Amino acid sequence: MNGVSNNAPINYTAADVGVINPPDKLGRWKLTDAELENKFKTLDKDVYSHQKHYSFEDKKQTPTLVKFLFGGGLILLLWQGIKIALKK
Repeated sequence: MNGVSNNAPINYTAADVGVINPPDKLGRWKLTDAELENKFKTLDKDVYSHQKHYSFEDKKQTPTLVKFLFGGGLILLLWQGIKIALKK
């Protein structure tokens, strides 16, 4: 038995690939300065009008565990300060 004998042999022929030529230059805008200015103002207005709806405030609160750890550390520091002050 010599492996898989029922498969036809693969034919590796050269693919017909054409040459892609890039354009010599890009098309020019046919708009006047006034028209371009109006388009810019319209786009600028659209961007800022949609931005009003978003709130960029930081609404996250400090986790309770962090508050307890900070409070416990502060109490320990005050306690050590009071002990040192009372020894003198």
